[in-house]
Amino acid sequence: MRNRSLFKNFAILISVSLLFLVCLGEKSLAKKEEETITVWAMGAEGMKIAQMARKFEQANPGIRVITQAIPWEAAHEKLITSVVGEIPPDVSQLGTTWMAEFQAMGALAPLNEFISRSEVISQDKFFPASWETNLINGRVYGIPWYVDTRVIFYRKDLLKEAGFDHPPRTWEELERIGKALVKDRDGDGKIDQYGMALPVKDWNILSMFIWENGGNILTPDNSKSDVESEATREAFQFYHRLFQENIVPTAEAVDVDLFHAFRTGFYPIFISGPWMIELVRNELGKEYEGRWDVAMMPRKKFPTSFVGGCNLVVFKGSKHKEASWKFIEFMSQPEIQVEWYRIITDLPAVKSAWQDPFFNDKPMVRVFGEQLNYTKSPPNIPEWEQVADAMQRRMEELILGKTNLFQTLGTLTKDINEILEKKERIASKGKFFLSIGAILVFIWGLAFLWKRYHRKVKEIEVPEEERISGVKRIVSSLRKYHVPYLFIIPSLTILFVFLFLPVVVSFITSLTDWDIYGLANWKNISFVGFENYQTLLRDKIFWKSLFNTFYFVVVGVPFAISLALLMAIVLNEEFIKFKSFFRTSYFAPVVTTLVAVAVVWRWLYNPDYGLINWVLQTVGLPPQNWLGDTKLAMPSLIVMAAWKNFGYNMVIFLAGLQAIPDTLYDAAKVDGASYWQRFLYITLPGLRPTTFFVTVTTMIGFFQLFGEPYVMTKGGPLNSTISVVLHMYNQGFKFFRMGYASAIGYILFGIIVVFTILQKFNEVQ
Repeated sequence: MRNRSLFKNFAILISVSLLFLVCLGEKSLAKKEEETITVWAMGAEGMKIAQMARKFEQANPGIRVITQAIPWEAAHEKLITSVVGEIPPDVSQLGTTWMAEFQAMGALAPLNEFISRSEVISQDKFFPASWETNLINGRVYGIPWYVDTRVIFYRKDLLKEAGFDHPPRTWEELERIGKALVKDRDGDGKIDQYGMALPVKDWNILSMFIWENGGNILTPDNSKSDVESEATREAFQFYHRLFQENIVPTAEAVDVDLFHAFRTGFYPIFISGPWMIELVRNELGKEYEGRWDVAMMPRKKFPTSFVGGCNLVVFKGSKHKEASWKFIEFMSQPEIQVEWYRIITDLPAVKSAWQDPFFNDKPMVRVFGEQLNYTKSPPNIPEWEQVADAMQRRMEELILGKTNLFQTLGTLTKDINEILEKKERIASKGKFFLSIGAILVFIWGLAFLWKRYHRKVKEIEVPEEERISGVKRIVSSLRKYHVPYLFIIPSLTILFVFLFLPVVVSFITSLTDWDIYGLANWKNISFVGFENYQTLLRDKIFWKSLFNTFYFVVVGVPFAISLALLMAIVLNEEFIKFKSFFRTSYFAPVVTTLVAVAVVWRWLYNPDYGLINWVLQTVGLPPQNWLGDTKLAMPSLIVMAAWKNFGYNMVIFLAGLQAIPDTLYDAAKVDGASYWQRFLYITLPGLRPTTFFVTVTTMIGFFQLFGEPYVMTKGGPLNSTISVVLHMYNQGFKFFRMGYASAIGYILFGIIVVFTILQKFNEVQ
């Protein structure tokens, strides 16, 4: 009986175990059958996309979605890195102006086949201009996810006060209303209320005026400039006239806070996107409810605005294209588009989603929906960033009075045509590597000849017996102390891979035309010899950046070193109390991030509310536009850079001062030497090695000027603060002209080497 019970329990145990194994096997099989896709999204969308991914997984049980949020400021670089490294996501959010660029790299999968058999997605279901952002050479490479456009925000009460009961609907009304709004309210001779806000350099806004007049920036085949056409010329002329008639400010409003300006009436009208509705509502508060509104863009021939937003793309390297397409279809369903708006307020790209009752009580949002029917996108070409940059530079020159309209359009036409010029690839794959091989052989040959020459000289100078004994000593040392050399091999390897090798590769890169087309396919790279260096000689922006960099170095280095030496001498005096506190305080800016420093100094330099201008006005001097004036912008950056960096040199000088023997000063005092004589004949000579070190390091740092103009002025106004490194950055990481950027880098390297050698020669003398 006992045996039978034991057998029964054993049978139950075996049955339960088998059942558990079967369930585990089914679960493992289900996991194996489950497909996983990776989705990248940027900014606020990246933080919220996981909510939609979970809904998609519920609707598609066999597909798992892994989402990754990417900051907008790092998105472009991360996407390019993933493409070049062949590890792209399956699906990604992509800006509308990035489409042509990534398609040129061969990174995107065409979606025509998927669209042809889809019941959810078709061209007629989306806004035409938004769909066109995905259309390149007749093929569709993405699907609109969400859209945005631009409309005018205006103060209803101020327009009514000026005698207008409706927003400007035409260019004529825009100009007339703008003139009526301009006022000097306090009678001090300065305009307190302008007609509207427009940027001095922004291709986006300028393009809208061109399209409103029926003009275009490029010809229909995107091969040449069309800015000299009558319609485009009229748009430039009208945009410029708004500034000439003081309807729009130029340099006076560099750092004006837009919300404050809209509240006070300084800007009764401005142009912006849908995200500004809630921001303006929150900033102005309930007090201004009903006193402002939004309206469609004014027309000349058409009320055209810019269409932006983002698309969803499938990367060519994805192994799960079917599952990725299902995710895009899911996100394109009208009800999902409405729900996505509820989550993050991104405007639906699907037209039918706008019929949802949810939008009935949102009149301002509906204005954006109406405007989307009259929108246009910039040309879908990889070189668009360069074209847009040229437009902004030439428009800034026109508005600030450096050129006239005829010169501006002629120069811009030349700029654009040079950018769009299609260069023939003069080298095949074999020729490219053959050229690289020839360069390496040439470098090796020079090294070999130098070594032979050096050996011959040594043979003449050193007797044969000593030379043989020297070789024996080296061989003996290597045999005896081989272990230490083995320990330094990892460090040497790291230095070779991450320092010496990149130096050689960057020089080789400077001899090629490596651009956006060559990032993903090396077959598109051609060897061009010293063509990049020749182009630099004709590059006016390069010469301007070189002049600015020398100006920054010649003025900034002595100023920064003098300030550091002065503070070090003061802190070295015995009567100074709390020395540790002052040393720490003066050194703090050195370790403070440049962005934080820039926030403080932009406030100090603010033309209207800045502390510096307040002090000037207090003592009866006129305020200055520190960052908006071409003559003051660079000195302003020099002062800021010296303030930020002098603390490091101060500490070095302080150490040098404390190394000078006190007996020298005591002897000089006994001999009757004055303070100034002790400084000239004891302090300065005693600091000579320290001064040499500080001068060389400061000079190298100032030659590499980048952060200050990048954060504070973006190189403006009129390129008055653009530096060599900022120009190199723009060419390499904005326009992806890697070969040209490498050439700029080597020119700067050569300049720094020459100045270092001259400084060393001067020190020896």
